[in-house]
This record gives sequence, C-alpha cells and structure tokens, in this order.
Amino acid sequence: MSIKPTFQWLPVTRLPDGGELRLPLHTVKGERLGPTLGLSGALHGDEMIPSVNIIHRVLELLDPSELSGTVMAVPICNPLGAGRRSRLTPADGMNLNDAFLDLFQHGPTQEMKSITEQIASVLTDGFLSHLNYQIDYHTGGDNHTVHMIEYLNTPTGLGMARAFNMPILLRDSWGSSQMWGMAEKLGVECIVAEVGSAQLYTDWLERGVKGAFNVMRQLGMLPGTVEKPPRQYVIGNDDPNVHNLVILRPREAGLIIPEPGVDGRVHFDGQPVDGPRVLGRLLNIYDLSIREIFETPFKRTLLLASVAAPSWNYPGDMAYIFADADQAEVLD
Repeated sequence: MSIKPTFQWLPVTRLPDGGELRLPLHTVKGERLGPTLGLSGALHGDEMIPSVNIIHRVLELLDPSELSGTVMAVPICNPLGAGRRSRLTPADGMNLNDAFLDLFQHGPTQEMKSITEQIASVLTDGFLSHLNYQIDYHTGGDNHTVHMIEYLNTPTGLGMARAFNMPILLRDSWGSSQMWGMAEKLGVECIVAEVGSAQLYTDWLERGVKGAFNVMRQLGMLPGTVEKPPRQYVIGNDDPNVHNLVILRPREAGLIIPEPGVDGRVHFDGQPVDGPRVLGRLLNIYDLSIREIFETPFKRTLLLASVAAPSWNYPGDMAYIFADADQAEVLD
C-alpha cells in the first residue's frame, strides 16, 4: 500500500496581525535508501501557475514502493508574495531569490534584518540542507511564458537538464545571493525549470510532471527507462565574454498585445522562429497609440521568455528574452 506524503509547517516568524508566517513542507520517503530530491515553487510570489500544480501532481502520483530515496517539496517558498500575487515580498520589497547572501546551513553570519532574509534562512536550514538534488519551478505567471531549463555546467547538472526533456537549455551560473547559489554551496545539484504560464495550462502541467519523473529515473530514484530528450538547443550564459541573450524591456508603461499567430503553442514548441517577425506591440492605453514594436532580432530566434497574452508592463519590466538559434549548441 502506498504511503501518503507527510506534511509539516516550517515556522519563520510572527506577523503584525498575530498570525504565524510558516512554510509548507511535504515529504515522501521511499521504501529503499537513496538520495533526496527537492521540489520547490513560488520563490517569486506571482509564479504559482503551473508550478504549484506540477508539484501537487508529482506528489499525488509518486509511489513510495518504487522510490529509492526521498522527495521533499516546498510548493510555496514565499507565502507573503503569493498572497499578494507579487514577485517581491510585500513586507520589505525584497526579492527572495536575492536574500541568501551570507546565509549558510548553520544560520546567518549577521543579525536578521528582514522578513525575506528570515524566509531564506528557514529554506536553507529546513529544506536545502537536506537535499542532494533540486528542481526549482518557475513560470511566466498569467500572461508571460517562460521556456527553458537552467543548469550548471556539471555532468550531473547537464544530465538532469537533458532528462527534463524541454527543447531549450540555458547553461548558467548562480549568484551567491540566489537560492540556487546557496544550493551550490551546500553541494546540491540544481536545475531551474522555467515552465510555461497559464496559457496551455494542461500541456505545461503534463510537461512539468513528466520532466520531474524522468529526472528521477535519470538519478536512479525510480525504475524504468529514461525517456530520450528531443533535439535541444543549449545557450551558454556562463561566460561573461559571450553574449547570446537579448532581453527586451519596454521604455514606458503600456499594454503589450501579442501579434496574431504568436500564441501559446509557438512558445510551448520551443522551436526557432524565422525572422524578422513581429511578436507584439506596446499600446498606450490613453491615446491608443502604438509606442513600441517588438520583433525577433535574429534570423532564427529562440523564445526563452515572451508575452503570451495581452499583458500590462511597467517601464523596464522584462517582456522578452531571446537567443540566437544559430549560435546555440545543438544536442540531438
């Protein structure tokens, strides 16, 4: 008989209204010894869909009788941000993925100064320090789509990234203040699964769940044959002297309206887009003028992040992330 996951709260601090800030931790222990894999989501509070749904489905389908090792999951890493659907922690305006600096497995090296730093400390001590591997799920939210697996240039990192079976891989480096940088300090092999948005929800959910199970097979935590990945494009972002990413940010606020035909399927398929091609236009909602036109910058462009539905953007918000497909390494 399968054993249900255990659940516990990891206490963080007391809030002004008297309520307790705490983090949810789910644990599934396999019937055989093995490594520990962590699943995490909503590090940014506005990135819940489909990350939380993917983690829920993985835990629901995971059979402890087949599992070698343990799976630990924190579906909501930033409850305050999630409660406000905010990328940042509303209480102090900090980015949780920039709050792990000087925090190590035995706690902070300096006095706590913010709620976000306290959340980072609890994630470090109560979650990251127990892991051997990690999949951290991110998403584009309701109107943006993200489509890539980020990884460190290690044999295990590449193996995990390939096994997730998405077409676009980003070979990256982690900042010391990021959660992934803390994972690296602790010896945890981590990949960042940037999977989708609310657009094509069912497809992204299925891909995120299948990716997690295939990674577990790759790591020897589950039996069965590792599913062979599709053709994959690897973009290098770990060499400061090589630049193959273009990030487009609108110069002013407005409503970005995707061009007809640039829909969720284009983003989900992850294949090069022949250019030049208009992807979206920035509409001023007051005088109804088109203020910017966003186009693919390369002959063959990979869409790593893109507007998938009409989306309100502030000046400087990330709207698109592109890479040159002809400069990418191809893995068949």
